[in-house]
Amino acid sequence: MKETDDILRRIANNEATEEEMRVADEYLQSLSQRLSSQIDDWEKEEVDARSHPSRRVWLRTALTAAACLLLLFSVALWFDRPDDTTAAAMVQKDSFDDPEEAAAEAEQALLKFSEVINKATCYNTK
Repeated sequence: MKETDDILRRIANNEATEEEMRVADEYLQSLSQRLSSQIDDWEKEEVDARSHPSRRVWLRTALTAAACLLLLFSVALWFDRPDDTTAAAMVQKDSFDDPEEAAAEAEQALLKFSEVINKATCYNTK
């Protein structure tokens, strides 16, 4: 190192020989290559450091969205369940022997249909 400093000092004073000039040139080129290599390594580390958090943010966002959708579907299924969950209430008749019973059942079905349509209309107008 001291030898290199002496050569560089002689070059600065215009006292260096051709051989010393060649040695100094080789030294400076190798130094430049090492510095360039080190800078490239630092840039790669910086790019790697920046890319990992963005992956984490994307993954966290995707998991949050999936959890929200799961929660919404669960709540929708919970509220969509029938009020009377007994087995007798679950069984529906296809036909009725009594016309008054059939009319009452049809009226009840039409009321439920009307409520659903009204709710859908209210949501669409908001």
